[in-house]
Amino acid sequence: MGNVFQHRELMVAGSLDRAILHLGTPAALAALLQAGFLVVDTFWLGRVGEVAIAAASTAGFVMWLAQTLGDGAAMGSGAVLAQAVGAGDRHEALRAARAGQVLAVWGSLLVMGLGLALAPPAFSFMGTSSPVTAAGLGYLRIILFGMPAYFIFGWIAAAFRAVGDAKTPLELLALAATVNIVADPLLIFGPGGLPRLGVRGAALATVGSWAAAAGAGWVLLGRLRIRPPITGFLRPPHETWRALRVGLPLGIEGALFSLIYIVLTRITTSFGTPAVAALGVGHKLEVFNYFVCAGMGAAATTLVGQSLGAGAPVRARRAAWRTLFLTLVPVGIVTMALVTFPAEAVRVFIPASDVVTAGMTYVLIVGMSQPFMAFEVVLLGAFAGAHRTVAPSVFQILLTASRIPVAAYLVAHGWGVEGIWLAIGSTTVAKGLVLGGLFAAWPFQARST
Repeated sequence: MGNVFQHRELMVAGSLDRAILHLGTPAALAALLQAGFLVVDTFWLGRVGEVAIAAASTAGFVMWLAQTLGDGAAMGSGAVLAQAVGAGDRHEALRAARAGQVLAVWGSLLVMGLGLALAPPAFSFMGTSSPVTAAGLGYLRIILFGMPAYFIFGWIAAAFRAVGDAKTPLELLALAATVNIVADPLLIFGPGGLPRLGVRGAALATVGSWAAAAGAGWVLLGRLRIRPPITGFLRPPHETWRALRVGLPLGIEGALFSLIYIVLTRITTSFGTPAVAALGVGHKLEVFNYFVCAGMGAAATTLVGQSLGAGAPVRARRAAWRTLFLTLVPVGIVTMALVTFPAEAVRVFIPASDVVTAGMTYVLIVGMSQPFMAFEVVLLGAFAGAHRTVAPSVFQILLTASRIPVAAYLVAHGWGVEGIWLAIGSTTVAKGLVLGGLFAAWPFQARST
C-alpha cells in the first residue's frame, strides 16, 4: 500500500505504550529542540543586554501569535491525514496532504501581510521604551517575512507525524537547530569582519533555520508518496475545509493566547524593563515543559485520529490518557528542577540582579502549574485527533482571557509584578482541570468527521 501506511498496524492495533513511545519520544525531543531555538536566542541576546532580550521577548509574543496560526493549520491537516491513514484510504490521504499544503501557503501569506501591518501598533500598545520598540520591530519584520518557511515546515512535520513517523520531524528540527546554533553568534556579534546585527541577526538565524528544514522536508516528503505537486495549493481539495474546521479553533486559541500576553506585557511594562525581561526569560523557561507537552500532544493526535479512523474509539480514549500519564513524568522532573533552583535558572540567560529577582518569582509561581499544562496541551491534541476542537478551544480562550482582569486586579491591590505571575499560574491550573473533565465526559465515536 506504500510507505504512508507502514506504521498503521502499530498505531491502530499494537501495544499502546510502544506506539506512544514510538511517536512521543521523537516528538518530545523535537519539541525540546524547538525550545532550544528560544533558549539559544535568549542566551546570546542576554549577552547583548537587557534591551535586546526585552526586544526579542516582546516581539516574541507577536511571533508566537503568527506561529500558533501555522501550528493550528498543521494540526488540522495532520488530524485529517491521520484518520485517512487509520481508515486505509490512500486517495483521502493524498487529498489531506494537499489540504495541508493549501493552508500552509495561503495561511502564511495572510499572516505575513497582517503581521507587517499590525506590528507597529502592537508595540505602541505594549508601551515598550523607544530602544526596545525599535529593536523589536526590526526583529519581528524579519520573522514575519520568514512565515512561509515556518508554515510549510510545520505542515510537512505534521504530515510525517500523522502517518506515524515522528523520527523524520526530529531529524528536520535537528537540522534547523544546527543552522540556528551556528548562525546565531555569527549574525548577532559579527566576528571576523561580519556585520554585527544584534537582535536582527537572531531573527535572520531563526528564519534561515526554518528555510533549511522546510527545504529538506519537501524533499523527504516524497518518500510517503503523498507529496502534492508544487502548485497544488492553487486547487484546494474539499479536505481543506475539514482541516480548517479542526485547525482554525486551535489557531484562534493560540493567537488569542498571544494577544493576551501582549496585554499582560503592557501591564508588566509599568514595572520597568527588568520586569519585561523577566517575563521573557520566565516564558522561555516555561517552554521546556510546554514543548514536551506539545510533542506528546502531537502523538495523541495521531493515535486518536488513526484509532478512530480504524473504528476503535475505546483504544482512542485509552491512548489519550496513557499519553498524558507518560507526559507527566518528564514534566514533573523539569518542574522540580526549576522550582528548586529558580534563581540559577534565570541567571543562565541574564545575570542582572533585578531581572533575576523578578524572574525567580515567575519560575516559582508559574512553575508549579506546569503539570496542569500537560493536561491542557495533551488532551487538546487528543481532541484534535477526534476532529473536536471547538468546545475545548472556547474554554481555553475564556480561561486564558481571564488572566487580564485577574492580573489587573492583583496589581491594583498591591501584589506587584507577582500578581501577574499568579494570574498566569492560577489560570493554567484551571485550564488543566477543565480540559481533563471535558475529555472524560466527551462521547467519542469512530471515524468522526
